[in-house]
Amino acid sequence: MTPIAETKQVQVVRPSYDLVASCVEQFRTELQNLVSQGIVHLAIDLSDVKMIDSKGLAVFMLCHKSVSTAGGSLTVVTLNQDFRQLFHVMRMDEHFKIAESL
Repeated sequence: MTPIAETKQVQVVRPSYDLVASCVEQFRTELQNLVSQGIVHLAIDLSDVKMIDSKGLAVFMLCHKSVSTAGGSLTVVTLNQDFRQLFHVMRMDEHFKIAESL
């Protein structure tokens, strides 16, 4: 049987901590490790995140650049209304996909 379409495998990442300066390095390292393993289609689920600062936002842009360079994609899901507005005001929604849920 010939497959009609191939689907890309998406790795879901769900941080259980706030993406702020004090702990964002762990998040950046986790994402970097995935990309270095060849996992370039990422969905970041923010349902457990209560706070994001400028360092956290920078990690999203670095991740987007890494996966895009490798031919992949970044999707951010389960944003609360404040995060959705922040990503829109910062024009981050022009660089990667934002979705309601997985």
